[in-house]
Amino acid sequence: MVAARVTGGAVARYAWPMPSSSSRWIVVRAGEQRRWGGEIRRQEIFSRLAARTEASVVDGWPAFRRAILGGRLRRVAHRVGLARPDPSRRLAASEQAPASWLDWLPGKVDPTAVAIYDDSVLQAKALGGVLSPARIEEFNHRRARNERLFRWIVVPTRSFAEHIGLDMDKVIVGGNGTVAAHVRPGPWPDHPAIGIASGAAGARGLEALIEAARLLRVSIPELRLHLWLAATSAAGEAYIDGLRADTARDPWIDIDRAPYERLGETLSTATVLAIPSPATEYSDVALPVKLFDSMAAGRPQVVTPRTEMAAIVERFGIGAVAKGDDPASLAEALEPFLTNEALAAEVGTRARATAEREYDWPIVGNRIADEILRREGQRG
Repeated sequence: MVAARVTGGAVARYAWPMPSSSSRWIVVRAGEQRRWGGEIRRQEIFSRLAARTEASVVDGWPAFRRAILGGRLRRVAHRVGLARPDPSRRLAASEQAPASWLDWLPGKVDPTAVAIYDDSVLQAKALGGVLSPARIEEFNHRRARNERLFRWIVVPTRSFAEHIGLDMDKVIVGGNGTVAAHVRPGPWPDHPAIGIASGAAGARGLEALIEAARLLRVSIPELRLHLWLAATSAAGEAYIDGLRADTARDPWIDIDRAPYERLGETLSTATVLAIPSPATEYSDVALPVKLFDSMAAGRPQVVTPRTEMAAIVERFGIGAVAKGDDPASLAEALEPFLTNEALAAEVGTRARATAEREYDWPIVGNRIADEILRREGQRG
């Protein structure tokens, strides 16, 4: 049956089971925008839990608050089982609750599971950003309050949870994933090419990758480099402008965007996809969505020796881990896939199969749902 869900200001349609009056779950997920990996994760991470529990699904925290508190959306919410506050209804949230709501939530629902996949303070530090003391206090306070409020915390890796200091008794390691039905391999390019889809910012290894490509052009003169960069701020746009100026003498370097609706075909214009994350503790514990989207695109993966990413690349034989972070090490790892089409095709096929088998969001989501429901079942 097709059911209604509550959004920020309207009723939309989705294909999960219609929540019944006996449904004991609410899922707060991201809205419908699909521009980059974090938004996809926040839509997908609890989708299987929602389907299996016939949960009411709300697109974002503002819609959840309006649905509970009243007004036009409360009348809409009544039709999908959200109208009355009920402290016994279990809540799973794809992102942390706003700090101002943390005292209010317990009387309305039972805060059960929350996904914490980033730490804004440590991430900013790793990327060379500067946060004011007030912002640092704000981010840390919000995370600590969410950690205390929710019973279970879903994280990308165990090492991430340990690094940011979460209560390990609450942690569920969820991993990360891709939508394999959407990010599909396209035709192989007619010339060797390196590609990367990344946020537009320094400290992401982009400059090292550019220098590695310049080294490779000496022996592979037809090589191209595709930088698909997403700017989420004025600083990001300025970074892209600076990169374009620095590479103006290199017409073989293409700087563009990779809209999610065309992500598979865009990534497929590369022979090999790279994630040259620099050496930081935060990069060692992270598991970026772009790794899994790149796998789904059916291309070999070349990564720098960051612990969690390198473990996946090596475990499944889906690419190569550079010996170091310098341009020469990156060039050495990239070169075999650019000069041996049969090897690139073999490894790319294996990457795609691994994405479908291990890291498609329905599969990842079911693993997460299994563990949440197991723990909740033990509680009674």
